[in-house]
Amino acid sequence: MSKNKILLALLMSMLFTNSFADYISGQREYVSGNYESAITEWTPVAEDGHERAQYNLAWMHANGKGTPQDFAVAIEWYKKSAEQGNVNAQYNLANLYLRGQGAAQDDKLAFSWFMKAAEQGDAPSQYNIGRMYLLDKGADINFLESRFWIKQALENDDAYIGALAQQLWDDYKLGTY
Repeated sequence: MSKNKILLALLMSMLFTNSFADYISGQREYVSGNYESAITEWTPVAEDGHERAQYNLAWMHANGKGTPQDFAVAIEWYKKSAEQGNVNAQYNLANLYLRGQGAAQDDKLAFSWFMKAAEQGDAPSQYNIGRMYLLDKGADINFLESRFWIKQALENDDAYIGALAQQLWDDYKLGTY
């Protein structure tokens, strides 16, 4: 291995180690209730592209922990994390668009983010996709698609979502399609 490759590998491991250490420091601060310090630790890590730090910052802004509640900033951080495949960020981002918190209410955008999370097996997102197909929100009414996603939510080992999904299944007689 050449000296340049060794130097590059060493540099990358140092960057990863420092980033990971800062993320862990943020976790410690959060658990201790030092929310402002957690934000301080996570911000540079999130800016470097750490999807979990991005999600955490979004959650902190959405819930006003260590910072004033700001849904617009939460959307920015959720979107960065969601684009990297973080299923929780995808779900939360979809909910903000569905409710019009931090951005204009947008059923189609909410639907697209719920779908990304649903495809990863997220039961609440599967339920929401099924419901949106039933209610003509973000997608045209489609009972077969609704049935598919509600069935996925029912089979997804989440008792609360399962109860909601069962109610939709029964109310709309989805077993008949």
